Amino acid sequence: MKQKTIRVFEVEDFEKLKNVVESKYELIKNYYFMLKELNKEIQEYLKSKDLNYFVLNSDENFSVKQVVKVIEKEIREIKKVDDIKIFDKIIRNGEEIEVNNGVFLKKINPGAKVKVYNKAFILDENRGDVIVEGNFLFVRKNSGNIVYNSEEIGEIQKDTVFYGDKRLEL
Repeated sequence: MKQKTIRVFEVEDFEKLKNVVESKYELIKNYYFMLKELNKEIQEYLKSKDLNYFVLNSDENFSVKQVVKVIEKEIREIKKVDDIKIFDKIIRNGEEIEVNNGVFLKKINPGAKVKVYNKAFILDENRGDVIVEGNFLFVRKNSGNIVYNSEEIGEIQKDTVFYGDKRLEL
């Protein structure tokens, strides 16, 4: 098992942000940026660079706060479960995986089949076939086929959480 850390940058100065993004984009493209307050100029810049961000204490961004709380709760819950399986490898064409709770750290390739009965975390791109019958799914990017509680969810280009019957995008 490996421990993973989520990196969050607190943004206060727009010029410093632009300098960091322009000079270190490849190193920071998968990090999150936290804004203490709404700032349309910074938000538009981060969107234009396809970078993830959230705004603290903002009614406009309530769903992001809700998503963070849900993810934290699910991680706490899944740590208590004995039957969690963490896959730190690419799931290749022809592989078939069936687990109660699964964390997929690397890509799921076309032709791979994954079935999860409870909670699923797909932290890289899914291009295979995934069925989740539980009540929680976190997916970073999907160009394959994911069926969550009997409904096909389609293409996803940014971090998305499915919790019960809710769909929340970051």
